Amino acid sequence: MFVNSILYWEIYMRHSLSIVIMTLAMWLLCAKANACMPFSPEDVFIARYQGAQAMQAKPANFEVQLSSDQFVFRSLYDWFRYDNATQWYSLFSTQHIAKNSLIIGLAYAPDEKKTKQYQVVSFAKLGCKNNHLEISLPIVLFTAWNRKMKTCAHIDPHPIKMLDGFFDHDHAYYVAKLEQKYPTCQQLNAAFPSIISTEKDNNSKSDNWLNMMWRKYGF
Repeated sequence: MFVNSILYWEIYMRHSLSIVIMTLAMWLLCAKANACMPFSPEDVFIARYQGAQAMQAKPANFEVQLSSDQFVFRSLYDWFRYDNATQWYSLFSTQHIAKNSLIIGLAYAPDEKKTKQYQVVSFAKLGCKNNHLEISLPIVLFTAWNRKMKTCAHIDPHPIKMLDGFFDHDHAYYVAKLEQKYPTCQQLNAAFPSIISTEKDNNSKSDNWLNMMWRKYGF
């Protein structure tokens, strides 16, 4: 009887230990997955960069000014899911970027209570030549998915491209989608006008209106 009790106790302890080990393994796996959660195409935006300044409340953060900003891969359903950004900020300095530069980047709203405050994770300069898009390397590194390794670990010595860190497709795939959406450089710039060109258009419309009034009424 005593021997049987010891045997049952040993089996019970082994079973309990197995459950503890499996639970701990699952917890570590979930923690790693959450820490390694890559961004999605829904986080991709294109905008005109207008400047940045350190935030008074958080000097390590920078308030980023953008214009003509659009999240270019969001569907109609996504427009109901997400609020439009009213404030942009980053955890890195962007003050060396020229004003009115066309950029493409990743941004999301980390605070569920402040869904209109978007954190810029990283961005790159976006150019267009002979109706083909040119995207520089990201200004800072960011969490990205390595499809070959099935993890966020990157052993490739080359820096990751701006649109190359998603689950399903690579950088070239998303560039092709953007070129379908904006097939010419003219259409790209028209979709994301700079403040200078916007001011010129407004001045031109104003001048045309004044000329029309002068011809019509003589003043």
